[in-house]
Amino acid sequence: MKSLAEKLQETVKVEELKNSKDTNFKELQQILDEMEKLGLDKKPDYTLPMVDTIGRAYYMSLNRHESIIK
Repeated sequence: MKSLAEKLQETVKVEELKNSKDTNFKELQQILDEMEKLGLDKKPDYTLPMVDTIGRAYYMSLNRHESIIK
C-alpha cells in the first residue's frame, strides 16, 4: 500500500507531464518564478493560535470569570 506522500508525488508528476506542453502553463510558471525572485509572492500569515492553546485560553477565561464572581 502506498503512503499519502507517494501518491501525492505520483499525482504531481502526472500533472507536470500534462502541463509540460501547455504554453499558458509554462508562461504562468515563468511569471510565478519571476515574482518569487522579486519577493512579490508572499506566503499567507495565519493569526489563529496553535491548537493546544485554544483550550487553555478558554479555560483561563472561565477561571478568571469564576474568581470575579466569588
